[in-house]
Amino acid sequence: MKRFACVMLAIAGLLTASVASAIEGPSLTPIQPVPDAVSAQPGPAIGATPVPGATPVPVQSVAIPLYHCVKYKDERKIAPCAVPMVVLVKDPCAKCCDPCAAPPCVAVQICVPPCSTCPPRVVCRKNGEYVKYDFGKYKVEIRSKNGVVKVDYDA
Repeated sequence: MKRFACVMLAIAGLLTASVASAIEGPSLTPIQPVPDAVSAQPGPAIGATPVPGATPVPVQSVAIPLYHCVKYKDERKIAPCAVPMVVLVKDPCAKCCDPCAAPPCVAVQICVPPCSTCPPRVVCRKNGEYVKYDFGKYKVEIRSKNGVVKVDYDA
């Protein structure tokens, strides 16, 4: 059950990053303009679909409150041109006594390599207190305990 909860936390963190692209919604067909209001200049296409490889949506546009007590270590080892991503980790302040309930989570912003060809290898230990995202050359380790979330970058 603990391993299942850890895997679900990791998957939820990865899916949180894709929420930004889902905010745009489905593409809509343009409505026929009223004949009197037709302009002579062509405008931008309404309902254009996003192009793969376009610039990512900034994290600030997503309404997810980030955890306030985060310490970052080895920030010089962040991948060049890294993209911010929000992940969910176990709440370091929560004292949950119900073993059947999923542990409460907090959102933390990390920087990951852009355009990774495959999804990261995610390791989750200690019931979600330790999460590691392995992107090959670059790794991000997240530890959550004693009221503090520690993010450690490795190259």
